[in-house]
Amino acid sequence: MIQFAEESMRGELRELWKECFGDSNQYIDLYFGGYDISRHMLVFMDGEHPVSMLSLLPMTVVTPAGIMPARYIYAVATKQSYRGRGLSTKLIECVHKYLKEQGVKLSVLVPASAQLYNFYGKRGFSAEFYSGQAIVERGRIPKFEGSFVITDTTVQEFMEIRERAFAGRTMFVRWDGDSLAYRMAETAFNGGETLTLATGDASHAVAVCYNRGGSVLLKELAVDGMSVETALAVLQQKFSADEYHLRLPMDMHSPYPLKKAASGAACWYDADARERVYRAGGAAPYISLVLD
Repeated sequence: MIQFAEESMRGELRELWKECFGDSNQYIDLYFGGYDISRHMLVFMDGEHPVSMLSLLPMTVVTPAGIMPARYIYAVATKQSYRGRGLSTKLIECVHKYLKEQGVKLSVLVPASAQLYNFYGKRGFSAEFYSGQAIVERGRIPKFEGSFVITDTTVQEFMEIRERAFAGRTMFVRWDGDSLAYRMAETAFNGGETLTLATGDASHAVAVCYNRGGSVLLKELAVDGMSVETALAVLQQKFSADEYHLRLPMDMHSPYPLKKAASGAACWYDADARERVYRAGGAAPYISLVLD
């Protein structure tokens, strides 16, 4: 039987999560504290016990053809002793039926590996989001000569700058305030920082950064009037890193050559809506801040 999770299952679901993903108890507490499992988690039951699960998280896709209600499918997991029985497939089939009935236009997921795109492709998903990735060494970053300020980002700043940075795309995944607040907490938990950059010419950016001993991963860089090169130059004043690993929208203007990589797959429940979205056009679809 498939149903939404109940509070009484929380202990077993924590154990299932730990078995499948190997996360610490503290991280599991962070996730289960951030989402209401009775609304956001589907489970496959064997009698009174959950043996497979997936999270179904709220999100919105902004397009030139309108704003589309959508869901982010995350943390698909099955107890080891129950694998090979197609339980995750049954959960996904249930999701497709449920979301279509609810009027949701599409669901999105981010496979954990390139090989899993084929697995999910057989279950209704196709790659529709791509990122541009690059590694930039310190010698390719100019010295910043102007005035600048780096501060911890507020949720409101993050929302506003992301909206301006990624507007005009064929699809842009917008996270609401609660979702962004959770992602900022998760970033901090994992040793990262969410920083607002401001320069004297009134340009801004938000950078989600993980400093790994001289190598900085930029999980997202949302620029508002600021170039990628300037953002790196400002960040270099803080980190003095040997290299930066960039994840940017695939077609974003950058002085650093970007390598195309799949970054998300979608299953549409309204073919007419998808046609309207792509007919309206715009820059390349963009998704980031997924819980990977």
